[in-house]
Amino acid sequence: NSGRRDMGGVSAGAEGSGSVTDVLCRLGLSSAFEPGNEVIGQLVEEFTAEGAVDMLSANGAMPRGVAALSRRWREVDWLRTAEKELESVAARAIALVVPGTADWPTQLDDLADRAPLVLRVQGSVALRPIVSRSIAVGGARAATGYGVWVAEELCAQLAAEGWCVVSGGAMGIDAASHRGALAGQGTTIAVSAAGVDVAVPMSNDSLFTRIYGAGAVVSEVPIGSHPNRRRFLVRNRVIAALTPVTVVVEAALRSGALSTAREADAMGRRLCAFPGPTTSAMSAGCHELIRTGSAALVTGPEDVIAVALGRSDSTSDQLPGRRFVSIDLSEQLVLDACAQQSASVERIAAACELSVEAAIATLHLLERKALVRQTARGWRSA
Repeated sequence: NSGRRDMGGVSAGAEGSGSVTDVLCRLGLSSAFEPGNEVIGQLVEEFTAEGAVDMLSANGAMPRGVAALSRRWREVDWLRTAEKELESVAARAIALVVPGTADWPTQLDDLADRAPLVLRVQGSVALRPIVSRSIAVGGARAATGYGVWVAEELCAQLAAEGWCVVSGGAMGIDAASHRGALAGQGTTIAVSAAGVDVAVPMSNDSLFTRIYGAGAVVSEVPIGSHPNRRRFLVRNRVIAALTPVTVVVEAALRSGALSTAREADAMGRRLCAFPGPTTSAMSAGCHELIRTGSAALVTGPEDVIAVALGRSDSTSDQLPGRRFVSIDLSEQLVLDACAQQSASVERIAAACELSVEAAIATLHLLERKALVRQTARGWRSA
């Protein structure tokens, strides 16, 4: 190996983490495949990003799972796509942060094979130092007035106390959390399911402009990309991994917002939840977290900061009860597909873009976790 490689006109110098070759390969892989692909993560971990590209580009025999990814990789010149994005991010002053470099938040390594290949960062702050003192705040997109008020007040006071607020840049509790942090003259990070240059939804355009000036928008997907349901769910693992504490302000029992709580719980992060009216379906998820001992009950910023600093005696590892059941992305999608009514395996598989065999296997896993049950009309959430 000469230490230099011609990548479609872009010549890379020294190899390894952060080199032009490494960044180009990671950009190409993150363009070709959806975030959180564990097979791609394993290949990169074992063979480096360049080695993974070489393997996917080969025509020889390879494991079945890798062969399917290889076919997709060879359909498009993804390295050329990466070169174009590299030119665009340079023109827009968008930072590219990759594992093994000084700017990489090492807490993301807890995600192992599901860690981001590369992060696009657009804003006015460096990511790693700012998230060293951060708290994730999230909840339902269909938030109530109560939830919006709690999120704004909480995050304004957290920001005033010098904490960076991390959220998802979406509607509802996310947007309220960012607005609150900005009102508190603090820093906020939006981990977006779209490209860093795309506000989600478009009505958040002015909010994103403010975040660029007082924080940053972070994304795993290429600039210009639009979100889908899978990307909303999978980005939640990044929010959970970036911060030591995740706060759920408002969430229904089957809310996708609870996937961040599950991810945080699985990584041993601290969880907090705000109680709401007992009659509010939008607080039922928070009440379940508190009831099962997965999350500390908090009612204000002082409680949250106490948990973050380890000064609370009501954190989840000291509360009685069972832990919150952890489920992965495929299980979450299948659970959502049968949440409202009983559905056949075929219908669930189609809704989740899974094979029938994969849907059956996932349903049986969820059944063992007591989250679904089989009825005369099909499968239904339990």
